[in-house]
Amino acid sequence: MKRNSIDNARLYNRNFGLVCMAGFLLYASTYSVLLPLMRSGLALALCFPFLIGMLAAGPFNAWLADKFRRKHVLGYPFVGILLVFIGYAYASTPYQYSALALLHGVGFGLATSAALTLSIDMVHTGYRTKSNMVYAFVSRLGMVAGGMAGLWLMPLSTYHWLWPVLAGGVGVLATSLMYVPFRAPIGLPVCSTDRYLLGRALVPALNVGIVAFVCGALSLLCVYGSVSLLVLAALSPWLVRMFVKLSHHCQRATGNMTFHLFLDAGLLLGIAAGASCTDTEFLSWLVWALLAGSVLMYFVITRFYYAKMRVR
Repeated sequence: MKRNSIDNARLYNRNFGLVCMAGFLLYASTYSVLLPLMRSGLALALCFPFLIGMLAAGPFNAWLADKFRRKHVLGYPFVGILLVFIGYAYASTPYQYSALALLHGVGFGLATSAALTLSIDMVHTGYRTKSNMVYAFVSRLGMVAGGMAGLWLMPLSTYHWLWPVLAGGVGVLATSLMYVPFRAPIGLPVCSTDRYLLGRALVPALNVGIVAFVCGALSLLCVYGSVSLLVLAALSPWLVRMFVKLSHHCQRATGNMTFHLFLDAGLLLGIAAGASCTDTEFLSWLVWALLAGSVLMYFVITRFYYAKMRVR
């Protein structure tokens, strides 16, 4: 019988490395497409359909992970995302971009949830909190690398589509090479909040969403605004740890997904605001006011809420 990698009491193993690689490339390929397109005048046409797609896929995350092999729940949506990338290259109207963004959001939401579940299952029980933190950091580094690569390659016209397709293809390959032990299904309902939304984490989630909105807007407002994305990536291990500590037994993946859902939503809404708002003075004032408000919210509300509600 094939040896399970989690039998070794250590964090880093082959399968966990493959999950991190797939997560890095999932975020890199997605943001290398979204950032340049949103910056080119399609912000509203892409942002809201993408987020609606993520939200629509969320209630089915737990059932799919229970019903089918988890690596397939990551791999097949990843393949679908690659097909969406090809569609972006040939789209010509806002309606076509919106339809593709909706499909992109569905695939990205399903793949993100599956990757989060695998990042937890691939390590020894004693290292699961640390694996959450490592995966969050690696995937957000992919967001930064992909976003910057997309913006840099955009002047190359059609050829800039080669980067996300190649990155996504390697991500699919990494997924196919994983060894995921069989787990018998437990009969979850088709729709549920499991692996989607952790109710007890909504207060810090709102705080994270505001911070992400500020970083997204700053990425387009300032000359060196892209540094804000790197700051967000650096903060992600500490932030996701808070969500893990708020979760009960077997809710780590749900807390993780809540964190990433609000972070991506806040970030994309911030980028959309920065790309579409013509009054940069008002937007700058709003961004700095929200930044001050988010810091105040953390020290006045979130910090005490977390101390009271944490269960780990």
